[in-house]
Amino acid sequence: MAYQIFETADGQRTALYAQGNSVFSCQLPFMRGMTPKELRADYLAHLDAVLFRDTVCFVYENLEHQVVIDTLGGSPARILLADIPDGYRFEGLQLIERENGLYLFYQICGRGEKAGLYVCMPYRENVWGTVLEGQEGSWRAEAVQTEEGERLLCVDRRTGRLRIYDWNKEADFTERPVLEEAEHRRQMETLEAAWREEKAGWQREKAAWQEEQAAWQEKLTAWQQEQAAWQEKQAAWQQEKEERMVQCRKEYESRVERLRAEYEGKLARCREGYELQLEQAKKQYNELAQTAVKLQKIGRKWRDKYFGRIEEKA
Repeated sequence: MAYQIFETADGQRTALYAQGNSVFSCQLPFMRGMTPKELRADYLAHLDAVLFRDTVCFVYENLEHQVVIDTLGGSPARILLADIPDGYRFEGLQLIERENGLYLFYQICGRGEKAGLYVCMPYRENVWGTVLEGQEGSWRAEAVQTEEGERLLCVDRRTGRLRIYDWNKEADFTERPVLEEAEHRRQMETLEAAWREEKAGWQREKAAWQEEQAAWQEKLTAWQQEQAAWQEKQAAWQQEKEERMVQCRKEYESRVERLRAEYEGKLARCREGYELQLEQAKKQYNELAQTAVKLQKIGRKWRDKYFGRIEEKA
């Protein structure tokens, strides 16, 4: 039971799948209480679907071995292929959209006979074509746009063989030559040899790069070690600096204290000497003052005595 999920232009997502003999669809996200919608009840095999013109189109083989196409829209189901001979079967139903047209690729296989890959347009009545016939394999088609035009790649699911066709118009295909196996092997060997040489060169470059990286890693390790040593030295220098600053601060404070003590001692001694000198000066001044008083008295005495004699003589 394989799911195919489609999203339309309005953002609605729908899942399409087959289970048993039924084809179901359900809206996403699937909520509790929701039930899938049964679209068809006659499913046998080969369900495929595609989003065409914003509508989900699907194709399958029913229980009556008819190929039916239907949509999730209002279009009625149509029987595209029927009445194949006994012993034949449908395989590989595949819808492909191209240039606003819808194509159905299918195989009709018989027992002991090689397969054929055919194409039709479900919504164009007279467009039928043959891609290949008389080839063994289970073919899957894929449309590819190239610079040279549209290509149809047909790959055998069982062996991986590839056939390439120019998709000219509608159901017209022209096969393009594919390299022969020997030429393909030769080119593969050439490419492999070139790849091996390129790989060896890349490995040499990788080894050189690894050596250079190892050298840079050694340099980085050495630099990291040097940085760690420098950081240790810086930490030791910082500690020594702090210790010396503490020691210098202690020495400075001790010296300041010593100088202050010396200054205060000298100041005290100077003050004592000054006071002593001041006291002596006061004492000398007092003595001089007393001497001056005595001299004044003596002077007055001598003056009085001298001037008194002069007056008597006169």
